[in-house]
Amino acid sequence: MLSPYAIDKLLKHFDAIDRHVTRYMTYPRPRDEESMTAMLVDLLDEDVQVREGIAYNIRNLREDLAAVSDPTSVAFTLETHRYRKDFENRVSQADLGLIVRYENHYEPELSGQRSWLLQAKRLYETKYDPSRRYEPRARFGAFDAEQDARIRELVRHVDDDFFRYLLYCPRPDALDQSTRTELSYFRSRAVASDIFDFASGLQVRDDVLDGFPTLAAGIFVADVEGCPKTLGAVHAGLLTSATPFSWFIVQHIPGARPHPRGGFPDRLGPRRGFDLQRGADDLVSRIVRGDEEVVGIISKELSERTWDGALLPAATLTITISAGEPVDRDRPRWDKID
Repeated sequence: MLSPYAIDKLLKHFDAIDRHVTRYMTYPRPRDEESMTAMLVDLLDEDVQVREGIAYNIRNLREDLAAVSDPTSVAFTLETHRYRKDFENRVSQADLGLIVRYENHYEPELSGQRSWLLQAKRLYETKYDPSRRYEPRARFGAFDAEQDARIRELVRHVDDDFFRYLLYCPRPDALDQSTRTELSYFRSRAVASDIFDFASGLQVRDDVLDGFPTLAAGIFVADVEGCPKTLGAVHAGLLTSATPFSWFIVQHIPGARPHPRGGFPDRLGPRRGFDLQRGADDLVSRIVRGDEEVVGIISKELSERTWDGALLPAATLTITISAGEPVDRDRPRWDKID
């Protein structure tokens, strides 16, 4: 489990990365999905974070955790994949594999991981008012009905809810006053009926009272079902149909999730949560890591249904969050009181 202190600092860290990546949304020539995904991946390298001047980099995070003797640590691993030529048509350069791994060296039975394929989509400017480049009705480009149908077919075939859209938006504080106000209204309405309990729920409450510093994000993770189509819909679906990237990572750590009635409702049942039984070699993680053998079998099976979608990620990012160090496994266990 994560302490409230660790949750706060992890959100601050990943939100700083979010802010750095999405600043390009308001440049004269905004970057495309591939460029921003590449930047996101680059910024999960410690040296790049320091060079790019991330406001709260991983070294700051480690220092703050060490200052209060919090046992939480974070590590990033990036695998870039090279595939055989006969697999080239299965690779989408905008796709990113994401694995969130939790290692608890005090209570190993709490360890586990979750894996996803992420398809990036960027918000496009509206053309109604040149002075307001991004309005709440601004839409995401390149939503392809056939691609969406292929994704749904893949999820059904694998029988696991492992596909998400990675939505790039401008952060509200970079937009005009009218748009900021409307998006703030949507966010307030989205969390108005939440019960703010447990560690993450209380963090939501604190964030709201502080003016949504991390919830008013730029990078969101969205379900295939009910994926928001506009900027306004992203903020109106806060923590339900669209979750800030920083919060998405934290909510998939055991013990970080709040009460089912508030914060992050588990709409899709137990399969959606952090599965402690899954290992590094389960089917989904092998797909997310670009295992050619597994992808070849699935592609062959789906080809019988005229399925021709890209399936392999160009890169896979693994975020490992740990409680304690491996040496702690060898220490005498404390006795649990019955």
